Amino acid sequence: MSHALIIDENMLISRAIQRRLEMLGFESFDLVWTQQQALAAAGRHMPDLIVIGDDVETGCAVEAARRITDHHAVPVLMVTGDYTRARERLEQQEALEGPFLLNEIEAAVELANTA
Repeated sequence: MSHALIIDENMLISRAIQRRLEMLGFESFDLVWTQQQALAAAGRHMPDLIVIGDDVETGCAVEAARRITDHHAVPVLMVTGDYTRARERLEQQEALEGPFLLNEIEAAVELANTA
């Protein structure tokens, strides 16, 4: 894997995720903070991994990931600081592992690669 799409409105969190992924060998990134930006970024450069955070400025990160993965087999990770809230948002989704805390991202990427 080399390109990751990070969807989160908090740039500090997005940069922290980027640094962790760089240590895992990712080479390029799109950091976006709205659903529309995520869809546009995936249209320009299909990611090898999508990482969604807790919130986006407009739209829904989960919906953006779902739309992208409807047409492409891309693993999706959710990194959260609020496990309970994230779990509630994801209960309607199929085939999920997580959500993951930022310090668990290495294990989450490994899990995504084997799925």
